[in-house]
Amino acid sequence: MKEAIGIDHVTLCVNNLAATRYLFTHILGFHVIWAAQDVGSDTSSMDTVVVQRGDAKIALMQGRNKEQKSQICEFIEKYGEGVQHIALEVDDIDAVCREWEARGVRFSGDIKDGRDGFGPLRQRFTYPLFPGCGLFLELTQRQHGLEESKTFVRATVEALYRDIERDQTRGITRTIVDYETLPLPFETAEATSFQHAS
Repeated sequence: MKEAIGIDHVTLCVNNLAATRYLFTHILGFHVIWAAQDVGSDTSSMDTVVVQRGDAKIALMQGRNKEQKSQICEFIEKYGEGVQHIALEVDDIDAVCREWEARGVRFSGDIKDGRDGFGPLRQRFTYPLFPGCGLFLELTQRQHGLEESKTFVRATVEALYRDIERDQTRGITRTIVDYETLPLPFETAEATSFQHAS
């Protein structure tokens, strides 16, 4: 099994991007590493700012309603402001997608391929983790060995946005797996032991 390298970023949906950006940059000590306005489609979009402190990256998103309600605004309306998705960094997105799909994981759209200033950037969203929950996962594969290759690509962000917008427009309410088909009762896995640092 291919392992996740770590958490690439966490994404928050917010009502007031300017105030949230101020909170993170002026009060919490983060700095802006990427920003884009009007990312999405002709029918709806979002403004986004990515902030970082140390290895922690947080993407902040505010919706823009146009012909239809932005999927960001719809998320906030249903679930409140907060975490929309958690991006896991992987070293082989194709292998992880194949493995997860073989285990029943459902994805919203295909892998999005882009290039930032440091090399290839590949991303893909799952459907939400639980019924009635908006939280989903993202798989992210970045150029290996480049610590600075932690930015984003507008084209892939737009393509991912359109995947969610498409599902929203079609009324798709899938979850990451079909819980009805999972074998019951579930076996509780034993925790792996570890030692705390002294």
